[in-house]
Amino acid sequence: MNNFFRLKKYFDYLLKAKTKYYLHSPFAYQFYLNVLEGENDKNIYSVQSLRKILRKTEMTLSIEDLGTGKLLQRTIGDIERKVSVSNKYGALLYRLVKYFRFKNILEIGTSIGLSSSYMAVANAGARIISLEGSSDIAEAAKRNHALLQIKNIEIIIGNFNQTLSSSKLRFSTIDLIFFDGNHTKEATLNYFYQCLEKANENSVFVFDDIYWSEEMSEAWEQIIQHPQITLTIDVYQFGICFFRKEKLAKENFVLWY
Repeated sequence: MNNFFRLKKYFDYLLKAKTKYYLHSPFAYQFYLNVLEGENDKNIYSVQSLRKILRKTEMTLSIEDLGTGKLLQRTIGDIERKVSVSNKYGALLYRLVKYFRFKNILEIGTSIGLSSSYMAVANAGARIISLEGSSDIAEAAKRNHALLQIKNIEIIIGNFNQTLSSSKLRFSTIDLIFFDGNHTKEATLNYFYQCLEKANENSVFVFDDIYWSEEMSEAWEQIIQHPQITLTIDVYQFGICFFRKEKLAKENFVLWY
């Protein structure tokens, strides 16, 4: 991770980001009101309470780097603080699922289960399949889901290069895909192109850490140019893609969040 690059991109974001008062697109305006500025309800509080406990947890997990085969050691508390989706962006995922009433959700990168928990409690009737490469981390996620009494998430363990192709076939179409796995340009684009066949005009693709590195930024720039994507929203941490056919001209918004 290049901290200077991320800082530069953050200042660029601050200069470009618009509030709802500058939006002429009715769709983007409603998105701003209901998702970016939307209210949370009591369902989200259980996830927020759990993460406070996890932050203090010193239990160490062995994380396999599938690229090098090395085992890394990291505490649950460290993962919650530095790796897991923040509460701010977890709440965005929560309101996104709640507002659009997504039912078929695929997540690439479970971590300790917080992002999937935000989505699961937003719609208890949703079906969520989450992919995780590390068995230790997947087991921690399962424990966290159990503590929250979440029953609508299935975790599949293995290398994404093998598990993604079979997992997406279990859906006829997918409403929401959260890309939070391998943060390299090659892998991100590979996952994106694989998942396109499951997209419909109401699908939403959310990419985490779009300014994590120069190559992630390059991947995002390539993704937003794809002809199937008709509208994108950049909130710095997340890049959000829509496939709505009623959009006659492609629009790319940078919005304040």
